[in-house]
Amino acid sequence: MLKTHRTSIIIIFCLFSGMMYAQSSKEVAVTGAQLSQLTQAISKAHQQVKTLSANFTQEKTSTLFTEKMVQKGVFCYQSPKQLRWEYKSPKALTLLFNDTKVTVLTDKGAINNPNKMLNEMGKMIINTINGTNMSDNDNFDISYLKNNQDGSYIAVLNPTNKKIKANYSSIRVILNGKNYLAEKVILNESNGDVTTITFSNMKINTTLPEGIFIK
Repeated sequence: MLKTHRTSIIIIFCLFSGMMYAQSSKEVAVTGAQLSQLTQAISKAHQQVKTLSANFTQEKTSTLFTEKMVQKGVFCYQSPKQLRWEYKSPKALTLLFNDTKVTVLTDKGAINNPNKMLNEMGKMIINTINGTNMSDNDNFDISYLKNNQDGSYIAVLNPTNKKIKANYSSIRVILNGKNYLAEKVILNESNGDVTTITFSNMKINTTLPEGIFIK
């Protein structure tokens, strides 16, 4: 009976070890010549993007709320730094980012230069879309991983800039393995909150409606 019990423990341990190994080997570091090829491919892909539009789902997990906050909407981007970020649900709200200027459009009118967190978030989204963050070695310690299951790449950005570090402890950008554009952005905030933005129905270099970046 004791021998059977020991055998069961060994089997369970082996299965658990196998599961842990499979999980850890799912994402592997990209280094050497592969890293050089990857960064060049990412840079080239983003340079070719003149306009971009997509649906997004934004989920926020916070210590201040018991339930996850979920917002959905659409965005339009025009190179180099124009972004229309439009929430559709649960409440309609539109953010216009134009380089360093931010405007919030509500049903009561426009609000210019809102709180700093919105400004920083807008910059982070724009610089992720246009690829600036993925080559910004002055503000981030950047490393890359490859997901062996789905072929995607993960850019791991650890802020070295004090201003950015005050807002974000780390940022993970999941890149499509074929076109190298962001499919998901995970913003790990310094206060412990986590904001995850997932993109879908992406359209690249299509004609955008005139005037969508002005109020």
